[in-house]
Amino acid sequence: MSQGIVVLSRIDASPFAKLLMALLVFAVIIVGWRLYGRYRESHAALPEAGVAKGDCALWFVGSSSIHRWTSLEKDMAPWATENRGINGAVLTDILPRFANIKPGEGRPRALILYVGENDIASGVPVRTVMRQMAQLFDLRDRLLPDVPVLLLSAKPSPGRAAFLGEQRLFNAAAQHFLPHMRSAYYGDITTPLFADGKLGDNYQPDGVHMNAHGYAIWSDVVRQRLHAILPPDVTRHCAP
Repeated sequence: MSQGIVVLSRIDASPFAKLLMALLVFAVIIVGWRLYGRYRESHAALPEAGVAKGDCALWFVGSSSIHRWTSLEKDMAPWATENRGINGAVLTDILPRFANIKPGEGRPRALILYVGENDIASGVPVRTVMRQMAQLFDLRDRLLPDVPVLLLSAKPSPGRAAFLGEQRLFNAAAQHFLPHMRSAYYGDITTPLFADGKLGDNYQPDGVHMNAHGYAIWSDVVRQRLHAILPPDVTRHCAP
């Protein structure tokens, strides 16, 4: 019996056993960290989940092209704007945060949405992107019923020229999809970004994100579409 205990103690003290124990502890830490990350993600809110900005607020929701729109407040004045973009986000990042919208965050006059570009660049098929976007509209219907959504087209860019075909497919699918949703509209930022069939000087050095010229085009499109979408008394009140 004592010999068996000695053998076991030797095994326990062996380098292999120590390595095995270290790997087990490491695995537990990694799994725990991932579970904590999922918990945080499932309870996270969209950015600017603070005090509502009155009855003339516009929510801009989407990926880094929204997040990096630092001149948004100035570009869209006198509208009150909330930049709720998430840097580098795809729809699977946005959906759980959108699901956590609380009544205290208010109710925007309209929701301007920019999604799909990062998904496509990550290899997500357009049909999958459209299914996820349908989930987003289901959440809108539940949490923000009848709030108009203006979906901006996937923008072309020099840095992602290889994805232009998929972006065009997404834009065509979106234009077919939106009429089947309540209070859902399309904003074409693709066409004005082309000058004589070529992309103009509207991009930051990374060749993907907008510069001030590019965002001026975006804001013009958003303003025009809001005037067409919203009741005249709303636009007179909020953006005279």
